[in-house]
Amino acid sequence: MPPVVVGVDGGTGGVRAGVFDLNGTPLGFSERSYATTFPEPGRAEQNPKDWIDGLGLAVRDALASANVDASDVLGMCVDTTCCSVVALDANGEALMPCVLWMDVRASEETREVLATSDDALRVNCDGRGPVSAEWMIPKALWMKKNRREVYDGASMICEYQDFINLKLTGRFCGSRNNVGVRWHFDAGEPPRTMLEKLEMSELLLKWPREILDMGSVIGGLTPVAAANCGLLEGTPVIQGGADAFVGMVGLGVIEPGQMALITGSSHLHLGVTDEEFHAAGIFGTYRAALVESAPFVVEGGQTSTGSVVRWFKDLCGGGDEFYDEMNREASALPPGCEGVTVLDHFQGNRTPHVDPLSRGAISGLTLKHSRAHVYRAILESVCCGTRLIFETMERGGYAPKEVVIAGGTTRSELWLQIGADVTGLPHVVTECTDAPALGCAILAAVGAGAFKSIRDAVNAMVRKSRVIMPNVEAHAAYSRYVYPAYLRMYPSLRDVLGCKRAPERTTKRRAIVCPSLLAADQGALASEVNRMLDEGADWLHVDIMDGHFVPNLTIGPPVVADLSRRVGPRDVFFDCHLSVNNPATLVPALAKAGASSVTFHIEVVNGERAAELCRTIRSLGMRVAVACKPSTSCESSGVYDLCEAGLVDMVLCLSVEPGFGGQKFKPSVLDKVRSLRSRFPDIDIQMDGGVNPTTAVECAAAGANVLVAGSAIFSAPDPAHVISLLRSAIENAH
Repeated sequence: MPPVVVGVDGGTGGVRAGVFDLNGTPLGFSERSYATTFPEPGRAEQNPKDWIDGLGLAVRDALASANVDASDVLGMCVDTTCCSVVALDANGEALMPCVLWMDVRASEETREVLATSDDALRVNCDGRGPVSAEWMIPKALWMKKNRREVYDGASMICEYQDFINLKLTGRFCGSRNNVGVRWHFDAGEPPRTMLEKLEMSELLLKWPREILDMGSVIGGLTPVAAANCGLLEGTPVIQGGADAFVGMVGLGVIEPGQMALITGSSHLHLGVTDEEFHAAGIFGTYRAALVESAPFVVEGGQTSTGSVVRWFKDLCGGGDEFYDEMNREASALPPGCEGVTVLDHFQGNRTPHVDPLSRGAISGLTLKHSRAHVYRAILESVCCGTRLIFETMERGGYAPKEVVIAGGTTRSELWLQIGADVTGLPHVVTECTDAPALGCAILAAVGAGAFKSIRDAVNAMVRKSRVIMPNVEAHAAYSRYVYPAYLRMYPSLRDVLGCKRAPERTTKRRAIVCPSLLAADQGALASEVNRMLDEGADWLHVDIMDGHFVPNLTIGPPVVADLSRRVGPRDVFFDCHLSVNNPATLVPALAKAGASSVTFHIEVVNGERAAELCRTIRSLGMRVAVACKPSTSCESSGVYDLCEAGLVDMVLCLSVEPGFGGQKFKPSVLDKVRSLRSRFPDIDIQMDGGVNPTTAVECAAAGANVLVAGSAIFSAPDPAHVISLLRSAIENAH
């Protein structure tokens, strides 16, 4: 018998073991279920003993199904649910039931974690949060506050992953993947300052001291574990990780630019990028949390996807043929389902809105519409949610060229085609859609020495089955009508009954102070930029005027390029405000010059031209902002439309007329800021003109979190003190 490897997927409902040859062909599978208990609302628990018992049964049966002898097995690897937290005594026995990943008892503790404002929180929507109650630190903090005898008595606090490997090998170690994506580790280093702020540094002594890369050998099976699994003592056990992330390996998504879409009851979007970025509406990027060829991973998620389809099936009383019937009938309908639009937030929204209180909706129904219309509209809404996540990631500079997909969606050709048509991206289906189990098999093969690298193993064991290409006409129809309608639903329904925000819900926004170079010494701009960075500025505001839109002429892209070169290796954020008649002509040059963000005026470019300009700016890797004069209405001018479409990162509300400095601050603009903040709680709002430590308090109270100040900073004897006052005004208000 040729050599084989065993991949084990430890899921929520049970454990599934697969035997694979070194070509990635599955030879046999077996699954064993285990119970989940729900002792109180919001709580979910499992018995860790059930995991190891189920694993042994599943592996033995999979070997028998594949007709494989234990001596043919090169090694095994296990993936598990992530954030299923256990407390163990010195002998590795559980002191209480596992707090399962879906358990949200630590909701209160998440606010304490977010309140630390620690740098490690950048992976939580660039520090804006929220921090999920699923994650390790909130759950450990809950244990300390509510089960102190367990917390103090625990020699080890870890996850399902670590518990299984401890029982298999006797070695207590952690997975770099798990700790990187859910424990706030950075490249294997723990969040020490966060734990200090939470007064729980002792947790470091309870966590695994050894953190191993996925694909590393943990050790050999102990005699007890070998007997349980029907394998030979000493069979190598290889480090795995979180199920969905190991699924990336099983899909071959390990190189920058690739995107994995793991589908089922929910959707998980996991992309590989070679650059670090953090932004509102995304989780990550996680550094060195996957494999060597994947420097960073960015994450998005949709809470309700396949579960909504299942809900509709149950609602209709559908039988075994329901999905086949619906796919056939819905395929005959045009994109947009003749006016029916669905919002897929049946269990809230994970990203990019990060709103657990949002709810689903069906709009546009008439007596003409059938259940097939609603069914197809559900599929379209899920795909629109996926497109919104991709566009949110693109704002950070990550734009996949194709999507490699696994899970339940692959069983519906209609759903696959709609996904390709809505996103405009090819959807790739691999031969083995059981991606987590295959990912474990790949890691086991590498750890056992069958391949030199994970890349080599992926090339040998993962194969494309087919590619679903987007239909050009359908994509145009979705982009013109369906997707914009979907984008309008969430902001329109935020305050209707059933979607009301909880009173305590607040959005944490980063405080940004942005000195305006218009007030700097124009003969020494590079020195002025360095001086402001030394004084603590976050961004540098660069006004570019053409003498036509406003009666003033200032610097242009060549000066920005020169500043980028002359300030040396420092990371400078150039916030470029274009008060010009034709901003589109300057955008490519600004991108080449090193601009970080580009702001254009809605009075100059509006409607579809404004939307297209936003897309162009983003495609060149810069943030997008739209500005409006004091007298310009955000609603009638089209600013709201751009915000609702998710095309801008920031709105600049000028509190003076654009042009020269020294004008008096106009308090009437604050009403505009309040309306913007109420309608778009997560967007950056910038104030420019007459901003000083006194007016900053009013601006921040209205909802602004980005303040541009000129003479108030540059002319001050202590610019650092003024910058600190401005930042404090924002932080105290938010």
